[in-house]
Amino acid sequence: FILILLDNYSVQMYRFRLGLSKFILPSVWLLLLAVCLLAPYYPELVAQYYTKGLFLYWTITLKRLFGWMPFAIGELVYIICIILLIINIIRYFTSLKIFSHFWQKIRFLSIKFTWLLVQLYVVFQFIWGLNYLQPDPTNAFQLKVHPPENAPKALAEMNELTYEIIQELNETKAILDSLKPIKKDFAQVAMDVRRAYTSSNTFKKQMIGQYPSIKKAIFPSWGDYIGYLAFYQPLTAEAIVRADLPILTQPYTMAHEMAHQLGYASETEANFIAYVVASESNDPFLTYSMLLQIFTYAQDAQLMLIAGNQGYNAWKSQIEKNKALLHPAVLKDRAEIKAFFAARAGRQIEASSKLYDQFLKWNQQAAGLASYADVLKWVRAYRLKTGSSTSYSR
Repeated sequence: FILILLDNYSVQMYRFRLGLSKFILPSVWLLLLAVCLLAPYYPELVAQYYTKGLFLYWTITLKRLFGWMPFAIGELVYIICIILLIINIIRYFTSLKIFSHFWQKIRFLSIKFTWLLVQLYVVFQFIWGLNYLQPDPTNAFQLKVHPPENAPKALAEMNELTYEIIQELNETKAILDSLKPIKKDFAQVAMDVRRAYTSSNTFKKQMIGQYPSIKKAIFPSWGDYIGYLAFYQPLTAEAIVRADLPILTQPYTMAHEMAHQLGYASETEANFIAYVVASESNDPFLTYSMLLQIFTYAQDAQLMLIAGNQGYNAWKSQIEKNKALLHPAVLKDRAEIKAFFAARAGRQIEASSKLYDQFLKWNQQAAGLASYADVLKWVRAYRLKTGSSTSYSR
């Protein structure tokens, strides 16, 4: 950001204008670009010096600057950035009047827009994007993730996981129903999720010095059109969550966004970290929220395998079987969540979904939007390694 400010205002710095604007600043930008382009070849160095170094201290500072504010400043920052971007583009076009020939104008615009893209790319990489390049958590957790040998084996594994999750859902729901009812709100859920992180054996060290920064979205209805439930804002290090979401979806959503705050960039990683935190937590509300989401992923994968290999009748029969295995109270909770999204179906701008899908693919997530469900293979490997489940009867 300092470099961008110098780029914009070096003209006013008469004493240093020539050397600063023509040689020094471009050289610094190109050096940073070279670092970004070389980073994919050194994931261990990225993890050591960026994620656990520069990014860590950058986000701790940002959380202390903005975390205490009662509203999500990050959404306002995005609006300001968009306005500034539009102003810069207009400025480039108005500069064309100094050129008399068409090709001079094209050359000027090409150089300006290319340079702008370079700057935006470098800024994005250094405030967030380099996190995508670090080794995934399977290394730290020493997980052995093996693809199934064939379709029947894949279906058998997914059936096993789905039925285990169903049992745990029923057990956790019974625990919740036996407790004294407490009406949860956004602030209470955020506090509970942060407590789950700070008390987690796996992540409590990473939480040292971390200031809480989970904020309500100022414009939650925008999510219906752009297509988000929550997002991490790297310019302010805020986890911004829609407060209008069904309360049962909020704990896992917050845990997912807090994983992003710790530098777990990909959606698969954030889902997995949220799963581990919820599994280690003694909070049945967080555990239940996590199980509801993992069951959705697992059942979708199970049904896709059945539809591809056994046909419609088997697919329909499996849905009925899963419904019969789930407790009526769990089915009721799932129906309420489905109703929330059904009421908003069709609002999302199609282009926003395609753009985000492409964004994920550009950032080392080949499956795009489908990468959210990739967490299943890690979840299964983690459960096999630890011999664990979220069952309270274990």
